[in-house]
Amino acid sequence: MASFTLRQCRHALALSQSSFAAQLGVSLETYRTWDSGRRPVRPDILTRANELALRADPHALPPLEMLARLIHVHVKTLHAAAKDGRLRVTYETRTTFRSLRARATVADADTFLHAYFEKAVWPKERPAPLTWSHIPSDYGEQIRRVRRQLGVTQAQFAARVGAACKAVVYQWEAGKRCPSPLFWQKIEAFSGRAHSGH
Repeated sequence: MASFTLRQCRHALALSQSSFAAQLGVSLETYRTWDSGRRPVRPDILTRANELALRADPHALPPLEMLARLIHVHVKTLHAAAKDGRLRVTYETRTTFRSLRARATVADADTFLHAYFEKAVWPKERPAPLTWSHIPSDYGEQIRRVRRQLGVTQAQFAARVGAACKAVVYQWEAGKRCPSPLFWQKIEAFSGRAHSGH
């Protein structure tokens, strides 16, 4: 389970060791041994520290695994909610075994919990799923065409869609590497702008 260290949580809250120890309900002496790494942190204390840190930053985007633990639901519940539109998520541009990695704010997780989960309701309109099946076989040619219509280099195009570097765009255009569904969604958006002259 990915989580922040005790010190990272304290720094995120901009608290002194004594103030953070008080919030966690432990003595300063005990806290100092954890903060310095001399003793392993109790799991329940680390969980509490992460909860405090995440709720303090409304713009933080922790992975769904951390959010599930925070709002006490199964992580599969959050993944399902992300797919059907009950949970607003942000997808990472990197993928794991062709699987999109989603993140969401604590505020959005709370909204899902109170507006949908506890009332067992679903949104009327569900977002279209991001899948590899939507990417055409001639994606390389289409990407090259969009980039040329925009009048930008491979490096500039990479920067616009959030790719790591121009080598990634080169591999897409050469058909050596398939863009993820999230990248394809961005490329399609630029395609529309290219046709409209923007």
